[in-house]
Amino acid sequence: MSLQLSNSAHSNPLSLSCIGAGRTGSSLCNLLTKHVTIKQIINRSAASAEYAVNFIGAGDPIALNDAGYHKFQPADLWMISTPDDHIEEAVQLLIDSDVLQADNIVFHCSGAIGSNVLSRLNAMGVHVGSIHPIHSFANPQNSIANLKEVPFAIEGDADAIDLLNHLCIAIGGQPFAINSDSKSLYHAATVMACNNLVSLLEISMGMLVQAGVDVKNSGNPLDLLIKQTVTNYLSSGGQKALTGPVARGDVDTVASHLLALQSSPDGWQDAYRGLSKMAVEISAKQGQASTEQLQDILQLLNIDTNNQTGDNT
Repeated sequence: MSLQLSNSAHSNPLSLSCIGAGRTGSSLCNLLTKHVTIKQIINRSAASAEYAVNFIGAGDPIALNDAGYHKFQPADLWMISTPDDHIEEAVQLLIDSDVLQADNIVFHCSGAIGSNVLSRLNAMGVHVGSIHPIHSFANPQNSIANLKEVPFAIEGDADAIDLLNHLCIAIGGQPFAINSDSKSLYHAATVMACNNLVSLLEISMGMLVQAGVDVKNSGNPLDLLIKQTVTNYLSSGGQKALTGPVARGDVDTVASHLLALQSSPDGWQDAYRGLSKMAVEISAKQGQASTEQLQDILQLLNIDTNNQTGDNT
């Protein structure tokens, strides 16, 4: 199979339709308009389909809630950018539409699910894969301006991988291979670095408020510290970036933190304990704190200060 992209908006050899054009799908389709012909944008409602088409600047809006939704038109490529729990529904829609042809490529954009969810299409001679940009699509307008050099995790069969690599490079992304069986762990890593980082920062803000800091009028006094820490980690790695009481083996300070957190929500205590245990592992590699100090800190972290019983007894 030989499928090639075009740099000309007037001579696109490939066509692409998208099922579930939300923030991710709309952003990717917008960037791909210079390289493929966008055919159909298929969403639940007419309003969402039309909104997506207006943002993308191309394509025909198709609403699944309308009686004529099943009139899908043939396309070389089919992007499924629905929520994960609707991917199989999209596959069934494609099967029922009888629109797929041998050598078509169907791919989804989930980070947690492999292309095996599309395996029913293999019997039709269709190639399957997945592509997942490591990017937060909170604002699609910002996303289309900032996707250059963004890493894209790609997996699937050989033909799908080849095509998806070309699509990624065409819009300025950086493709890398991911094992289909490892996608859940890979996606958990992205969630820790993105979504759970937001949760961690919210906990930090909550602690400041509980400590009486007026964050509404004075702003977030942690802003510079957050930026400095992330910069240090990205430039130097965890061992050099870690500072603070665990890094220097300050047992008394850790103990005072745990006492202060006794009247805080359990989630705050759990986060502090879990992350501090990870900090102990990093600190041990640094070598600044002694083994005895780190053992004392671990003992503190393993004690439930609400009932004074050990977690690991």
